[in-house]
Amino acid sequence: MEIDKSIIQNPLLFQNNRIQRFYIGGKLLNEWRKEETAEDSHMCEELLVTSIGAISKGEAEGFAVSKTIESQGNLLLSNIIAQYPNEILGEDFQKYNPGNLSVLARVGDTKVRLVMQCHPRKEDAKKYFHMPMGKTEAWYIAKTRDEEGQEPCVYAGFQKHVTPQLWKELIEEQDVSRMLKCLHRIPVKEGQMILIPAGMPHCVGPNCLFLEFHECNDVTIRVEKHINGMTVTEEEMYNGLSQEDGLTLFDYTTYSEEEIRERVLMKGTTLEKGGDYQLEELIGRQQNDSFGVNLLSLDGSWIMGRQPYHRIVIAVDGDIILETEHGRETLIQGHGALIPAECGEIRMTGTKCKAAIGIPFLPN
Repeated sequence: MEIDKSIIQNPLLFQNNRIQRFYIGGKLLNEWRKEETAEDSHMCEELLVTSIGAISKGEAEGFAVSKTIESQGNLLLSNIIAQYPNEILGEDFQKYNPGNLSVLARVGDTKVRLVMQCHPRKEDAKKYFHMPMGKTEAWYIAKTRDEEGQEPCVYAGFQKHVTPQLWKELIEEQDVSRMLKCLHRIPVKEGQMILIPAGMPHCVGPNCLFLEFHECNDVTIRVEKHINGMTVTEEEMYNGLSQEDGLTLFDYTTYSEEEIRERVLMKGTTLEKGGDYQLEELIGRQQNDSFGVNLLSLDGSWIMGRQPYHRIVIAVDGDIILETEHGRETLIQGHGALIPAECGEIRMTGTKCKAAIGIPFLPN
């Protein structure tokens, strides 16, 4: 089917895209996205903007790829990119990661913590999975909740006593309590940004609504066989690899408490400030070579200029109007938009709103 090129002159908005995960949540996620009230369950994660979808047991490749809203044709994002790769991605990014976005976004809501895990670095992704990109990720804590006396937190990085041999032994014994004590527990609050380099062991803790930006990869190495009433198969644990190979994907760098906080807790830097807005850089090239994240605080209007690459905008707090010379869309709180490289200037308008902006990087 030929897709009208005019569609890529405006921001692309997407339909609901909820998926099941091993953790439990979703109640706060529905509230944030202004959807029907829901109880916490395994349907606790929303893929906001993705060209690859998710790896999920029993699902074919391409499962949960983003689809545009009805007024934009109910089109799979992967099909739009296939017809207009340079215009959507930007020519340099099409060369780097052909046919796919280089930065993706999702959101999850945790009543309980996630399974302990890591993701491949670029070299491991190429070696084991024939993929050009690893999966560095970042979490913006959009909301928290206070339930069952559990403080909102994340777990990241190995503590000083951990060795590859100890980690392997604990996994084989499934001593989950000791495994969790191998990672640093970091309390978090609303508005914090956490960067998790590919390879670093991690999991989001309980009571967090986390907005995740990540590289174009969904491979996960998990190390727990049973969690939240669900059984994780060997295939799901090591993504088809042997345990020996799977465990090599972990980065066994160890950190002190001070070192891990310095490595993963991001500090914002003001890029622009006007009467109606403030633009902060939460993650930049100094922190990683995969993607950046800016935070826009808006009480009026701000012009997003045209760039030769794609970007992702997520309405974190409040609804935001996105207006170009070709049209106007409302980005609802908790939803995401893709800004094609071909798209011209966008006037973003809102009242006491916040938006997170994901920006892809080319290595080096």
